[in-house]
Amino acid sequence: MPKRRLEDTPGMHPSNPYRDNPPDFAALAELYPSLKPFVTIKTTGSKTQGTINFRDPMALRELTYCLLRRDFSIELDIPIDSLCPAVPNRVNYVCWIEDLMSNNSQGSIRGIDIGTGASCIYPLLGCTRNKNWKMVATDIDDRSISYATENVARNNLYHAVIVVKNTSSLIFPDPLFKEDDERYDFCMCNPPFYEDEQDIQDSLEDKEYLPSATCQGTPNEMITAGGEVQFVKQMIDESRQWQTRIRWYTSMLGKKDSMDKVAAYLKESKILNYTLTTFRQGRTSRWALAWSFGDEHASWASIQHTPKKMIKLAPPVTALSFNVADTTLKSAVNHATAILDRISVDYQVQNKDSFHGGKEPRVFRGSVRTNTWSRAARRALARKAKEQDGAADETATIERPGLSTPLAAMAFELRIFPPDDSRGPVSSSSTTASPANTLTMQMTWTVGQDRDLFESFFLHFRTNFLQRLGPSSSPSDSPINKSV
Repeated sequence: MPKRRLEDTPGMHPSNPYRDNPPDFAALAELYPSLKPFVTIKTTGSKTQGTINFRDPMALRELTYCLLRRDFSIELDIPIDSLCPAVPNRVNYVCWIEDLMSNNSQGSIRGIDIGTGASCIYPLLGCTRNKNWKMVATDIDDRSISYATENVARNNLYHAVIVVKNTSSLIFPDPLFKEDDERYDFCMCNPPFYEDEQDIQDSLEDKEYLPSATCQGTPNEMITAGGEVQFVKQMIDESRQWQTRIRWYTSMLGKKDSMDKVAAYLKESKILNYTLTTFRQGRTSRWALAWSFGDEHASWASIQHTPKKMIKLAPPVTALSFNVADTTLKSAVNHATAILDRISVDYQVQNKDSFHGGKEPRVFRGSVRTNTWSRAARRALARKAKEQDGAADETATIERPGLSTPLAAMAFELRIFPPDDSRGPVSSSSTTASPANTLTMQMTWTVGQDRDLFESFFLHFRTNFLQRLGPSSSPSDSPINKSV
């Protein structure tokens, strides 16, 4: 089997505090003497560096305690034979959930942590970072429940985290939905990776590098019938019952080939509103996916770091783009505004104060109630205008329906990226490399179920935008790219 290269996976999440700030073990040991026995100090010239034996479970646990205490003010206690959470990678998952929630960040956000384990790490991290989060932490193991409950109490998070024992064989037991209107914004899960002891050994033998850390864990935490693939398939099957009672269903995966199988099962189950990502900490990579039964698509923030090698697994693209040369950012914003005004789209513009020298993309957020841009729609508007006041004007516009109207058939985000913006677009409908002075126009489909409506809207916008700029400014063009 070909080995995965480290450069094939992205780095840590941009919001992860450890992304460009790896822990300094020597400094951490000075701050917390309990870590000192596990840190070896090496001096090279004038540089002093601390190292830790990651194969020592006691050292791993103490490191976890110290990082959580220093960086999140979280106090933890977990048994030595339980899984010890790698803090930076757990933060990656929480950051990704924050991205998924970014389309609706108002008010309280409710989540479920499935199989929370003794550490209860995801609810503690999530509710510490986000004061408006409320979480239910579930597990099937009495000892894990006991430790998780104590860890919640230790951090005075009674108001935010409820620990519940799951006594059924279901992943989503009925008591989670005891009220008819009980709804959650997300669930998160770090399922047992392996189906038996032999699976654990086979996984170790397939690794290109020896694991840098000892993997401690009870059988309940490490092993489940059918492994992680079967566990997540059961999540998918049960999610079909609860549908929109949970806005986003998510799970982490420990094996790359598991992602292929689970993504295929989502498609087989005709669940096409999903997204994928990779978490990386040093040499360790984990994968995650999220799916939804609602008409809200994954936010741009949550999909922009999808690894290129996972594109083939992704659903049809929700972000389309084109490049425009020889124009200014201010001119592009003015052209976009004129087009949206003409077809009566309701929208808001953000970052509109930094036209001079700013590198932030301009962001339009808008919604449409119905197709107002096709030739037939424009003719209908003209007839209506003529009936109302006798003025047959094909450029007439209807009253805007309001950005948050429940009657909106589609919502979108339009981003105009200045030249050399390293964040770039997720995908592009242009097949050629863009010059250094080229702007990128990216439209992301955020809400809706009618893909044809979104593509029609994008094509109308692109055609009119390029016509307004004139042929000298038109980029090389190509059909819509159907995959991210």
